[in-house]
Amino acid sequence: MYLKFFSEINKNDTSEVGGKGASLGEMTKVGIPVPPGFAVTTETYKEFRDQELPVEVRDEILAAFDKLGAERVAVRSSAVAEDSSAASWAGQLESYLNTTRDNLIENIRKCWESIKSERALAYAAEKDVPEDKLLVAVVVQKMVESEVAGVMFTINPITKDQNEVMIEAGFGLGEMLVQGMITPDNFVVDKNTLDIKSIDIQTQETMLVFKDGENKEVPLSNEEGSRQTLSHEQIRKLTKIGKRIEEHYGFPCDIEWTLEKGNFYIVQSRPITA
Repeated sequence: MYLKFFSEINKNDTSEVGGKGASLGEMTKVGIPVPPGFAVTTETYKEFRDQELPVEVRDEILAAFDKLGAERVAVRSSAVAEDSSAASWAGQLESYLNTTRDNLIENIRKCWESIKSERALAYAAEKDVPEDKLLVAVVVQKMVESEVAGVMFTINPITKDQNEVMIEAGFGLGEMLVQGMITPDNFVVDKNTLDIKSIDIQTQETMLVFKDGENKEVPLSNEEGSRQTLSHEQIRKLTKIGKRIEEHYGFPCDIEWTLEKGNFYIVQSRPITA
């Protein structure tokens, strides 16, 4: 078996599916709204990283894709050494949004290659990650057509106040926010009362969307880009999900989320990096 569905994974499976895969499986098991998906295992990486994938491996991966019932998926690297409280690999490894069945295998291979990139090796050296720990699984997850996306910290990362949740949000796919290409809206919420303590609205000039068969950066009018990304009700709803995740893990979390048709989905949760 070359892959595992999220429903078969828990938080103890990091060596097999990497930090991201283990987190998504764990959250799926406890009822957090996670888009369905699977992880191509580290054993598959070790066995086939330097050779053509056999037909049986390709067939298993493509059959799993078909089972998701998705036209497009997000393909993300999931390193074994990833996302501890001492190191976050966000931005170090490759991700491919809106991947189709036709380029799924190719993008999985690109994720494999990214663990040996100059950037990843430099980060591993900086964090004293030994080379034998540089193993990567690949997460394949049903693509969410996000109208708004962002990150949420279950303690305030600036003031270190454990009674505050901080949410950052931008229009479109979350890649622009994660890569630091936009200045997001910022909301600070009282974790206990759900009172919104501060709101800082930014004007976003462009957003990343799937259009004409590819991810495109499209302009926003001043009116569109200066709207508040999340309503007060949505901010509180998202905060409640963040609280559930933190309570389950028992430590403060850095959470990536997305909003589609009024529904929130969680696409990553990691410990807040020390």
